[in-house]
Amino acid sequence: MAPKWVGSSERHGIPRADQIHAILNATFEAELEGEAQEGRIMLFIGPAHDQTDRELEILVNDFPGTGKEAVVFHAMTLGPKFKRFREEYQP
Repeated sequence: MAPKWVGSSERHGIPRADQIHAILNATFEAELEGEAQEGRIMLFIGPAHDQTDRELEILVNDFPGTGKEAVVFHAMTLGPKFKRFREEYQP
């Protein structure tokens, strides 16, 4: 099922096509444990498109096994918080 995009995903001016590309071509993904009030929050880090090294951070609230639509609520150029998280991540 395709996710739903909410207005906050456009706050940083990242085109939806770039957001989709980053999710589908993610080089890193992880669940941000303890962040969701319902479901789970997934972090996707991936390139904006094939012709760039610029990485995006995308946050998606999803609800596995419920049939409930996932929600993309954050998209921006990869910042220091999630860049550090990726470097320190230990599943």
